[in-house]
Amino acid sequence: MLILNEKKYAEELYNCQNNNIKSVAKKVEYITRYLYAMGYDKDDNYRETVRWMNKNHENFDESCYSNLIADAVKKAHKKPFFNMDNIVITKPELEVIMSLNNLRAEKVLFVLLCMAKQQRVSYGFTSGLVKYSLSDLCKMARISVPTEEREYILNMILNCGYLSSPKKNDTKCLIVNFIDDNSESELEINEIDCQELAYVYLNWKNNGNGYTRCELCGRLTKKSKHTKNRYCRDCSEIVGDISDKTKVIKCQDCGKLVYIDNYKNNVTYRCKDCQYEANKQNKREWKRKYDENKR
Repeated sequence: MLILNEKKYAEELYNCQNNNIKSVAKKVEYITRYLYAMGYDKDDNYRETVRWMNKNHENFDESCYSNLIADAVKKAHKKPFFNMDNIVITKPELEVIMSLNNLRAEKVLFVLLCMAKQQRVSYGFTSGLVKYSLSDLCKMARISVPTEEREYILNMILNCGYLSSPKKNDTKCLIVNFIDDNSESELEINEIDCQELAYVYLNWKNNGNGYTRCELCGRLTKKSKHTKNRYCRDCSEIVGDISDKTKVIKCQDCGKLVYIDNYKNNVTYRCKDCQYEANKQNKREWKRKYDENKR
């Protein structure tokens, strides 16, 4: 998946609301950078990172990772968080992608275009340069084919002239040649959409037919032919078996799941504890303004 708001992503990881990262090194990098952004000095950053890893990483042994953590703390200030509101895809860009007339190649090229626009901000790349791994690229494009066929799809796009290779191609890099930021916007891809780029493209191409959004996280998912799938696979596991009359939301303050008996209830946004605290705050604010007006 692509990340648009790094600080939010790191904050969710720190608060155990993000389980996407499996790599220890990546976890340590995000946690140390987040703590640096929150004002922790190097010593406190190291100690808090160790505490967090002990709590959240199974079988964590500080002696095995002390050098990794110390190095990440030392470098945390060198890489500030980046933030993008969305990735804008224009109509001419989509027309180029559709001209391939090959669904697998179209999905791959759409993902590469999104990656190029994201890496322009995250890495500072210019001229459409994009760094990729073939396995991650095919995963985001939702393509499951042998390695040889993956290379064939890329070569087909290269032969069309929509991609090219840098002169010094020591790493896995390509150049996207058809970026057009000056034309009319056709798609605006937000953080949630970045989790399912292939579905975003297919949903656009099929005029919204065949796909629906998860009621809990907003992620695009395929419509089931036999049942009404209200949640994506990940959220279905979290929510469990519920009746059609039950609505599930995330508390906007603490992130806990809230089960609401009335499916048509559109006024509940918090769990009971957070709503109680919000009501107290509202009463204090009302009293403060009332006392000011009486003076």
